Order: sequence, then C-alpha cells, then structure tokens
Amino acid sequence: MDNFTQDWEWILVDDASPDGSWGVMQELRAHDHRLRIVRLARNHGQQHATLCGMNYVRKKYVVTIDDDLQCHPEDIPRFIEQLESGMHLVIGKIPSGEKRHAWWRNIGSKVNEYFVGKILDKPKGIRLSSYRATTGQVAMRLASYKGAHPHITALAFKSVPLNAIANVEIRHSPRGDGGASSYSMAKLLKTLSYLLINHSYIPLRFMISWGLVVSVASLAYALWVLVDAIFMGIATSGWASLAILISFLSGNILLALGVVGEYLGRLVEESSNISQFDVFEEYVN
Repeated sequence: MDNFTQDWEWILVDDASPDGSWGVMQELRAHDHRLRIVRLARNHGQQHATLCGMNYVRKKYVVTIDDDLQCHPEDIPRFIEQLESGMHLVIGKIPSGEKRHAWWRNIGSKVNEYFVGKILDKPKGIRLSSYRATTGQVAMRLASYKGAHPHITALAFKSVPLNAIANVEIRHSPRGDGGASSYSMAKLLKTLSYLLINHSYIPLRFMISWGLVVSVASLAYALWVLVDAIFMGIATSGWASLAILISFLSGNILLALGVVGEYLGRLVEESSNISQFDVFEEYVN
C-alpha cells in the first residue's frame, strides 16, 4: 500500500476463527496502527463480517478482500482507477477458466449471478466476486443496513445506479496457506437464501405456480377416477394410488408451509432488532 499511497488503513475482522488469527492481528497492529482490528464473539459468516468492517471505514474509497490471498492486493490500484473515473462500485472479474475454487462453488457462483440478474437487473456483462471496491459514501449506505440477513451484493446493487457499476479483471490463485477453504455448501446455500428470501418473492411465487400445477393435475386425476368409477365400476385396486396421491399432496402442503414459515421467521428476526454481529474486542483508534 505504501507504494501506492500513504493515506491508507486496513480493517481486519476476525470472524471468531478457531486458529491464532487474533494473535497475529495484534502483532501486526503493534507495528503499525493503520491496521484496525475487530474480533467477533462468534462466527457470523462472510456477509456479516464484511458489513462489520464497513462500520469502521473512514477513507474516501473502500476495498473488500478475503484474507486467503487468492485475490491479489496488488490489483487494488485497478479498482481505484475506476473509482477515480466516476464509478461507485467496482467488482473484481476473474477471467473465465481461471477460478481456483471447487467445481461446486463455481456452480454456486453462477447460480448467485443468475438470481442477482433476475432480482436486481444486474447487467449480463457484469461478473460478481467478493473482491470489490466502493466509494466511502456507498460503504456508509451499506453499513446503515441493520437487518439480520445481509447480502452485500444485493445491498450494493440497490444503492448504486447500474451505470456506475464496473468490472476490473483480476488474478486468482490457490489459497496462500495451501489449505482447503472452510466455505462449505451449507454456507453457500445460506448466503443464497439471504438473496432469495430477503430480497425477492421468488420462493413464494414458485410455490404459487407449483400449487396451481398440482391442483390442475389433482383435478384431472379426480375426473379420471370419477369417469372410471361410472363406466368401469369401482375396483379395490385403487387404494395404492389414493395413498400415493394423499402423500404427494400432503408433502406439497408441508413444503408450502415451510416456505411461508421461513418468511415469517425472518420477519420476526428483522423486527426483533437481532444484532448482525457481536463485537467481542476491538482496537480501532
């Protein structure tokens, strides 16, 4: 950073990591107080930890980057150039075929991009990643969100005009420590649920459409049974199909109730002012 500017600071957020990260962060800060460090009381996840860091920003521009060094801090000047040219949100774009993630995570990223496009009208040419830069003004808007289920990309796309969003090409390497990522399929699905449930009605509308399809199919089946009973007589062999039909419809009812229950549960969490993150310790002055 000193090679680029003297007016910088790093905000490091320890998301209750199980290793010695906090001790290393304290050592780094002892040598340079431009490193501001925050320790969370429990693991909240990437979205919450990133938003936590944004609550402490003081500079003109803000860059978010993971600590695994798969993305290169040396690429930061590319982001700043775009911000200086008038952009307000700049997202790192990994060239096709160069992602060093597991195959399932790459698929998850594509699914996330698809739904961001559907829900937030993301331009098709814009690619997403967690390596991004914003103006300080946008960062403050993101930090003002106090809900319990943040999705940084969704919040950013709602805060910035589409013509003020740009991509910059970045490099992507294997993890700096040579280990495996702790980012699991469950965490990916959890983050995706923040987008689908907290920023759209897609699950509810899907259940409405699916309910109509099931209702029409059930009506057709009922008519077929009626016609069969009138013209062919009632046979005792229909008990198996009846049991299957009842089980199928009951399962769909429970699924629909589960989707509605998820929305209601999140409404309760949002209205209860549940904290996004619990800060245990900080050294930020």
